[in-house]
Amino acid sequence: MSGAASDRGASVALVGFMGAGKSRVGMALAHRLRLPFVDTDALIAEQCGSIERLFADRGEACFRSIERDVVVDALEQARRFDCVVALGGGAVTSADVRQALQWLPCVVWLTAPVQVLYDRAAEGGRPLAADEQTFRVLLAEREPLYQEVASVRIANGPDRTVDAVTGEIVEACGCEASS
Repeated sequence: MSGAASDRGASVALVGFMGAGKSRVGMALAHRLRLPFVDTDALIAEQCGSIERLFADRGEACFRSIERDVVVDALEQARRFDCVVALGGGAVTSADVRQALQWLPCVVWLTAPVQVLYDRAAEGGRPLAADEQTFRVLLAEREPLYQEVASVRIANGPDRTVDAVTGEIVEACGCEASS
């Protein structure tokens, strides 16, 4: 990860359920703030191959263990170097990840209506979006964890543009592009 050592702690982490737009918003936010973007799902895929294949071949428990290690490492880096980090939807199920999120000054919980989340996730072929009822139960189980770690909650529904969402994050987190 590149970037200047952090004096002011301007790193931002994005959490939320699958389909919330963490990767898309994260890329736009990083661009706006002129910071590196780290997508922990992409890091896992670089190290282990596709997440779908990892789920199929090694199971969710193995994936969560790998995810925990990758995310905690990324968050430790974010303490030292300003960046925007997008976490996978289930990363917050790890107590280690929830603890590491406390190191950052701004943790944004991206939300959207459940049907929007499901439609986005199912369209993307996510392994945990195969069944809508199971998807809804999983969302309900994780919402208290997102609430626990978030310093701000921002809606990213279908009526919001990426620019509007990133602008709201910048304002809520008090972050600005470095000169």
